[in-house]
Amino acid sequence: MQTDPHAPVQWKVNAARAAIVLALGLGWQYAPNQVLDELLWSRPSAIYLQTVAWLINGTLPSSALATLQTVAAGMLIGGGVGIAVGVLAGLSPTSARLMLGPIDALFALPKITLVPLFILWMGIGALQHIVFTALVVFFFFFFATCNGVRGIPAALTNTLVLAGASPLQRITILYLPASFGWITIAMRLALPYAFVAAVSTEVIASTSGLGYLVKGSASVMNSAGMFAAMLALLLLSLLATYLAGVAADRSRWKL
Repeated sequence: MQTDPHAPVQWKVNAARAAIVLALGLGWQYAPNQVLDELLWSRPSAIYLQTVAWLINGTLPSSALATLQTVAAGMLIGGGVGIAVGVLAGLSPTSARLMLGPIDALFALPKITLVPLFILWMGIGALQHIVFTALVVFFFFFFATCNGVRGIPAALTNTLVLAGASPLQRITILYLPASFGWITIAMRLALPYAFVAAVSTEVIASTSGLGYLVKGSASVMNSAGMFAAMLALLLLSLLATYLAGVAADRSRWKL
């Protein structure tokens, strides 16, 4: 039976991480008020109690679900559109010349400046959050898919053409599987930004979500609530990123 030679080292690393987290937590909990003002920084015990209270009354699960729905819808819409447009730009030099300039310009624009315009057009409901999140993640999938399609050797495309494959068949048989590595990277990069986009719109103008919970807690100087909502957002983002990685690793399309 073989053993992992790195296991003892990893155990020490994990123990050191746990010790650091414990030390920081204890320092935060028992630091004098002159060092860490409890009104501004709260305490881990207060954050725990606030989290438990929100879990019992359903505030935290409902807010997390609203944010997660926005992220999921934004990823699906923005990712789907980004992949479709990226395939088109990768296959057609003419389309690429027409699209790359405007897309590059929009990509360079700080997206947060568009939120007031989206609010004017769509109000403060879920639609505005989803559209903004989809716009943010679109660029990751577009550039990744476009580069992936462009990197496919022409010989492979010519082989499918000679075999009589239709454009749709070439996309499903060659272009998307060959670009899967790029798309996977785009998905893993886009997920954290999707959470940032969703929470940003919720903080600015919303009636639900973890961002709304952060804003509401800040408005009443509830620092424990702010930290509890941010911790929930951190855990939700980490879990979503992990599950996306697992799904990509188990996909039938391999690198």
